[in-house]
Amino acid sequence: MPNDNKQNSLIRKLPDKAPFRKAASLAKIKLTNRFSLPESDVEAGENDWSEKLRIVEKCRNKWGKAAANIDSQITSAFSDLPMYAEMGNNPENSEELANIRTDMTFCYFAYGFTPVEYFSFRLRNKSRKERSEFISSRLRLTFRCRMNNLLKAEIFNDKTKTYKRFQKFYKRDATSISLLEHFERFNRFVKKHPVFVKKQCFEAQGHSVELIDINNCGKSNQELFDSLIAEGKHILEEKIVQSAELAAFNESSVNTVRVITFVTKSGIVVPYCTLRTGRPGSFVDNGGAGGVQACIDFETGIISTDGFDEIGGEFADHPASGTTFRNYQLPDWDKLRSLVFEAAEVVPGIHFVGWDLAHTKDGWVMVEGNENCYIIAKQMIDDKGLRSTFENIMKNMDLVI
Repeated sequence: MPNDNKQNSLIRKLPDKAPFRKAASLAKIKLTNRFSLPESDVEAGENDWSEKLRIVEKCRNKWGKAAANIDSQITSAFSDLPMYAEMGNNPENSEELANIRTDMTFCYFAYGFTPVEYFSFRLRNKSRKERSEFISSRLRLTFRCRMNNLLKAEIFNDKTKTYKRFQKFYKRDATSISLLEHFERFNRFVKKHPVFVKKQCFEAQGHSVELIDINNCGKSNQELFDSLIAEGKHILEEKIVQSAELAAFNESSVNTVRVITFVTKSGIVVPYCTLRTGRPGSFVDNGGAGGVQACIDFETGIISTDGFDEIGGEFADHPASGTTFRNYQLPDWDKLRSLVFEAAEVVPGIHFVGWDLAHTKDGWVMVEGNENCYIIAKQMIDDKGLRSTFENIMKNMDLVI
C-alpha cells in the first residue's frame, strides 16, 4: 500500500475527469480505512471487556506499526494531558490507566479516534451509539474524500496556491521560497516587511507558523533563508495586525474565526463556526497549541458558549485577559458572512472547507482555507457528535462518490 505522500503525488497527475475523481477518492478512502475493524468486532468489543482485550491484542499482531504509533500517541497524551498526568502520579491508578489505554487503542481501530480526540470528546464513559455519532479523524477524512474533488485539493494543501487563488481575501503581501535562486525575492520581501510570518506550505495546525523579526532573529539574511529552504517550501506573509475587538481576548496571538462551509445544491450551508484564541506568549490560536475556543452564532456573530481548550479546561472568561466569552459581539459580522459565502464558491468541486479569518482595522481578512480541517472544537464544546448533521447536509450535495 503506498504511503500518503506517494499517493498524493500520483493523484496530482490524474486528469480532472469524473472517473479519475472517483478513483482518487476511493483510493484515498481505502488507504484511510486500512486499519479498521469490521462491525462485528466493534460490536463484540463494546459489549464484552474480555472481547475488547482480545480484539486489541489481535490488532497489535496484525497492524504492529500502527499499534506502536498509537501507543506512542497515548504515552504523549498521558504525559501532556493534566487529568492523565495526575492519575499517573498515583500507583493505585495503574490498572485504570491500563484500561484507558486499552480502550483508546480499541477506539482507534474501531472508529478512528486519536488519543487526543478520545480525551476531548470524553469517550471513556460513552456508549457505542454515542461514540459512533462523533466524527473521528478517520471519518472526517472519509467524508472529505466523498465531498471534495481531490484533484483540486492542492489549491488548499499548498499554502502558496491558496494565497494565489484567494489573494483578494488575504489583503496582504506574501511570497514563497523553496529554491536557492529565491534569495533575492526573500531579501526584497523582508526589506519591505522586516517583521513577517513564515509557514511551511504543507503543514497544518499551526505547527510551522512563526513570527520572525529579521533584525532580531540572531541570523543573517542568508543564514535565515538557508535554514528555511532546508526545511522545505515556505510562504512568507505580511504580519496581520488584528483589531482591538479580537485582541481583547489575547494580544500575543492572532485570534481567528473558523467557519465551516458546505456547498450544497441549495446553496452555502454553515453548520457551525468557532472563535479560536491563543494563550499568553503564543502567536498561534490553534486548539492543538493550547488555544481556547468558543462557539459563535453564525446568524448574529455573538459568542454562544464559554471557552474550552483541548486539555480539559473550561473558561467563562479568557485566562489571559479576563474577557468574557458568552454574549460577546464580534465586529462587522455581515461582512464576514459575505466573505465566506463568496470564498466557498471560488473552487468548483471543493464542497467542504474550514475558513480561518482574522479581523483588522480594515475588516475581515483570510488567514487560510482548509479543505481537510479538523472537526474537534464544536463536538468538544457541545459534548455531542456531528455525524448525523454532516450526513444530512451531504444528502443535498453533488458528491464525488
